[in-house]
Amino acid sequence: SGNSGLRAYGKKCADDLDAVVTLVRGDLPKLTRKVLAPLIVMDVHARDVIIKMGEDGVSSPTDFDWLAQLRYYPSESGIKVRMVSTELDYGYEYMGMQGRLVVTPLTDRCYRTLMGALQLDLGGAPEGPAGTGKTETTKDLGKAMAIQCVVMNCSDGLDYIAMAKFFKGLAASGSWACFDEFNRIDLEVLSVVAQQILTIQRAKSAKLTEFQFEGSTLPLKMMCNCFITMNPGYAGRSELPDNLKVLFRTVAMMVPDYAMIGEVMLLSSGYLEARPLSRKIVQTYKLCSEQLSAQDHYDYGMRAVMAVLRAAGNLKRSFPEEDENVLMLRSILDVNLPKFLSHDVPLFEGITSDLFPGVELPQADYCLLRETCQQHCDSANLQLTENLFIKITQLYEMIIVRHGLMIVGYSYGAKTSMYRTLAAALTEMKARGAKEEAVSCHVLNPKSITMGQLYGQFDPVTHEWSDGVLAVTYRGAAQQEKLHGISDRQWVLLDGPVDAIWIENMNTVLDD
Repeated sequence: SGNSGLRAYGKKCADDLDAVVTLVRGDLPKLTRKVLAPLIVMDVHARDVIIKMGEDGVSSPTDFDWLAQLRYYPSESGIKVRMVSTELDYGYEYMGMQGRLVVTPLTDRCYRTLMGALQLDLGGAPEGPAGTGKTETTKDLGKAMAIQCVVMNCSDGLDYIAMAKFFKGLAASGSWACFDEFNRIDLEVLSVVAQQILTIQRAKSAKLTEFQFEGSTLPLKMMCNCFITMNPGYAGRSELPDNLKVLFRTVAMMVPDYAMIGEVMLLSSGYLEARPLSRKIVQTYKLCSEQLSAQDHYDYGMRAVMAVLRAAGNLKRSFPEEDENVLMLRSILDVNLPKFLSHDVPLFEGITSDLFPGVELPQADYCLLRETCQQHCDSANLQLTENLFIKITQLYEMIIVRHGLMIVGYSYGAKTSMYRTLAAALTEMKARGAKEEAVSCHVLNPKSITMGQLYGQFDPVTHEWSDGVLAVTYRGAAQQEKLHGISDRQWVLLDGPVDAIWIENMNTVLDD
């Protein structure tokens, strides 16, 4: 008992974790692997917390270090979730097989603020720059509490009637909503929204079972809550009115701990040398941001790090016995090399050769791909130059690790020819019996129609939602296999100039 018992239990947690990581390295069915990855993420956090409390000399359950953790207690009325002075009911919502976030000190701080807000029947408002995990942390707290969390990407097309519909559903079903980019909604709508949220919060404070909202009587579930995330200050954003600010507890989200997140994610993919490799990823991006030229499409944030980690996990599953430094270098190059301009490539190669000294990469075997590309180019009267082929292979590698990507370049830079050649080559490879899928392309020009026609819009009179061209195309592409038994790769291409107006709405669409 006491501190010595805590230390002994810390050792047991570490041994249990090692056993699970050893399991992941083996050959597992896909579903089992999906179960074990989030288990490792949670176990790493539990191990770290217990070891740290042991070192800090924590000996009683009333110590603040213990109270500050998210804890679960059984009681007569069901499971209770506690953190600091907050006690809430567990939601029992079935979530299916979900991944979990790595718990860093930043995540913990955000949890504490949000749980404190929930105790006071207020909403939570994480704010900070892109890629700091505002939406993800809110969703993850929902998973920890077993409450469904609906993420809604706000745009200036929302009015108070559309928001009222949303709030009615929340209050009656008891789920959470996370309004992403909340300050894109127009200012005059926001002040009405403040009254709507206040009505729900007052009803919760009064512990009512049903209440009047926008002219209708609704049942009220006490679990319901609403969170907002904001990117402060750039084009098309409004300041929140004061009557709305008081309804939310704000959390400032700054730079996450990339090295720690990388280490835990690599551990859950079965890497032995997770710590040094995650530091190398962080160092690579740090040096890139200092040494390479500044381009609009270079991004060294959390999403870039996650792409490398995802690629590393895929490679580890394909080549479990390969040297881990080779796998890590391969994934860093696969994800980053395609986006650098020609004069930055030698600098980038210099950085990676310094961080991975003496690591030689085996050449990828693209003989069949080259052959089929050549065949297509001959029939389309194109020349397959070395540069074009390099870009085609990079596009192919990028498609494997990302579900959304962007081909950037000047006019007549062979952007369209490149994806068409790759699509034709992959289709031909399947016909020749290789392990590839044929490709179906769905091409739209996003600038030829209005935003409402592209994404969908509310009818101003009836307030019925009508789907846009992109939504219909995407749904059709997603259902090809289910409805028609066609297992092709489905590429939805938005072929046209990029501007902040239409691309901004893709943000939440493409997030995991």
